This record gives sequence, structure tokens and C-alpha cells, in this order.
Amino acid sequence: MEEKIQNLYGELRNMGALFLIYQKRDNIETTKKIIPEIQEFVLWFLEKNRLEIDETVYQDMSRNLLEILEDILEAMKQRDMVLLHDAAVNGLLEYLQLFVESEQEEATDDDL
Repeated sequence: MEEKIQNLYGELRNMGALFLIYQKRDNIETTKKIIPEIQEFVLWFLEKNRLEIDETVYQDMSRNLLEILEDILEAMKQRDMVLLHDAAVNGLLEYLQLFVESEQEEATDDDL
């Protein structure tokens, strides 16, 4: 799962760069392609408290992650590019970052 998380992390980082730097706003098709990976990560995260944090914090994080997923799906349905960017790049990326090693993060920065 680690490799899948790193790949998804890279995809979302690239999507964010294209959105902000190159003004590529229509990211719905890109997001559609990675929905299976997003779903797999969400299910994997919800399966158990992998971070071994306080259960209340984990439950709050789980609820928030489901809200992010709902926002992604709603944004795609409404063609709301700003909400899609916010939910996918800003929201989901924070969760993925918890499982991405710092070397991967630095390598991703080099790709931009």
C-alpha cells in the first residue's frame, strides 16, 4: 500500500501544481482517473487506526476524510473546480502526507 500512497500523493501534488502554476483548472478528468486509488486509500485508512493515535482523534479524522471524499464527488458532479482542488489537493493530500516518507516528498518537489 505504501507505493500506492506515494503514487497517489505524486498525482495530487502534480494536479495542484498544474492548477496553481499553469492555471489548468479543469482537473475533473484527471481526478476521475484516480478515483479508484482515492477510494482504496480511504478504505485502507478507515480499516483501522494505523497511526496509533487517540481513538477520538482517529474517529474525527475518519469523519473528516469521508467529508473530503464527499466534497470531491460533489465537486465533480457540479463541475466546481475550486472545491475539487481544495478537497483533493489540500484535504486529501494532508492525509496522504502522513504516510509518505520525507524523501518521497522532496523527490516530488523536484518534479515541479
